[in-house]
Amino acid sequence: MPKRRRSRSSSLAGAAGGFARRRADREKVQPRRAKKIRVSRDKRAATSSASAPSLEELLAFERLLSDLSARFANVAVDQVVAEIEAALERLLKFIGFDRSAFAEVIDGDKQCILCSAAAEGVKAPLRGPIPAHFNWFTGQLLSGRTVVIRSHEDIPPEEAAAAEYYRRVGIRSQLLVPLSVGGRVVATVGFGAFRSTREWPDEFIARVRVIGEVMAQALVRQRSEAALRASEARWQSIFETSSICISTFDRNMRYIETNPAFRATLGYAEEELRQLTPLDITAGSDRERAEVRLAELQQGKIDRYAAVEQYRRKDGMIIWGHISVARAPESRSEMFIGTMIDITESKRAQDKLRAMQAELARVTSLTAAGQMAASMAHEIKQPLATIALGCSAGLRWLAKQPPRLAEVRADLNRIADASDRASQVIEGIRSMFKNDSREKTLLDVNEVILEVMALLRSELQNRQIAVQDELSPKLPPVLADAVQLQQVIVNLVTNAFEAMDAVNDGAARTLRVKSAISKSDGVLITVEDSGPGVDPENVDRIFHPFFTTKSQGMGMGLSICRSIVEAHNGYLSARSALPRGSVFQISLPAGVIVGAG
Repeated sequence: MPKRRRSRSSSLAGAAGGFARRRADREKVQPRRAKKIRVSRDKRAATSSASAPSLEELLAFERLLSDLSARFANVAVDQVVAEIEAALERLLKFIGFDRSAFAEVIDGDKQCILCSAAAEGVKAPLRGPIPAHFNWFTGQLLSGRTVVIRSHEDIPPEEAAAAEYYRRVGIRSQLLVPLSVGGRVVATVGFGAFRSTREWPDEFIARVRVIGEVMAQALVRQRSEAALRASEARWQSIFETSSICISTFDRNMRYIETNPAFRATLGYAEEELRQLTPLDITAGSDRERAEVRLAELQQGKIDRYAAVEQYRRKDGMIIWGHISVARAPESRSEMFIGTMIDITESKRAQDKLRAMQAELARVTSLTAAGQMAASMAHEIKQPLATIALGCSAGLRWLAKQPPRLAEVRADLNRIADASDRASQVIEGIRSMFKNDSREKTLLDVNEVILEVMALLRSELQNRQIAVQDELSPKLPPVLADAVQLQQVIVNLVTNAFEAMDAVNDGAARTLRVKSAISKSDGVLITVEDSGPGVDPENVDRIFHPFFTTKSQGMGMGLSICRSIVEAHNGYLSARSALPRGSVFQISLPAGVIVGAG
């Protein structure tokens, strides 16, 4: 077929027509090639040679690419997608294909068609996500490979859905080119033909890739600027609505911008603050410290610092702020960002709390002194009562004719013992409050109980109380302070007969004192009376200091008893007995005591 001569001044449309006619001529004279993507090197070379465009066609294509590139260099950000669509229409008309699409890569592994173009009478590809049955094509493109389809038979057998789509729609030939920016595939451009099978010369693919990457770069710029605008909008929203005080200042430390919260907290207008620095509003001794830190920030010695500082409002009022100051990241000119949280109310509350704590410490000290005095008064009450009874009895024995000297001597001995006991009680309480260490010895609990009962025998007889003792003969010894352990048992027994004094119905007054081995192989001491019992609501409260159910009581006895027992690594408990009465139990470990006294 003779070649037609073309003038050098032919239009781009004429060159496009030449592309189309040359392809039509080749399709008539050349047999249909095998419809596979991968052809042999010889066949690929033959195809390239047979389909090579003329110099005039290449020059026309170059002029088109130059024109489109110039348009994208100056396109406004909000017009990028519209300009890409216009470029697709021009390319489609120039090269004589049926339709084209430009897709953006999203989420790293999906494509979404942004814009498309089609020849007259051909339906353009729909905008939006590309269906999943084209995942094979997406995978090829994202790996950087150009996809050339000459027939649906070029599609791998496992991608049957895509091949069926090509048969149904009637796509005869297609070119898909990946577009990279910064070494990453960010978009793709594709061209398709319905009316004939097309060849794809290497020169054509290279030029399509060039203009496609110009489009992709414009799209990336648009997306970057849109993300920057969104980020700036978010920052501005946070800046304006935040309840935290935010400010920015330059390298000379003058305020550039302050948010409403900052201005409301300090009481200044924005224009007034632009004439000030952070040091101008820092109050008191904090100013010197702030000056040092800000200088270090200016000189680059530190990138940030945080502190609690005092500030003076415009009206002179002092406020406290928890501040944080940092160098703004990636700022072209040196700028610093400061945040402040107003902690004035919190600081005042802390000061008030410290004052209250100091007052509480003073009251606690006075209370401790009162407790010690009350404890002494309570504990020496029994020995003094014994001394008084002994003196009365001794005088009566002396008044008899002849005087009963043996009984007087016995009373005097009891008076001496009670006096000695009073001295020991006072010393024991004193050492307990002073946390002195006292000597502990291994004690036989039964002997301690018998000594206490002998000491209180006359008191029990006067009150007509029947005593029942059940002392286990094989108890392990306990390591304890003898005086303190006696003090506990004396208190429990005294409380028991005082409780039985309140019973006036003629019932028998019985006191049971028991000793036994506990479940933990320690020692269990039980004091049980036949009095009115313990109110269940008060079972725990009776061990609290100053709690008492007695009209003349001080409420210290049981509190001291529990303290002593717990200091001996033991436990003191109480409960009501059936059908009446109270039961107090002391549990002590065998032979081991921690922190007695």
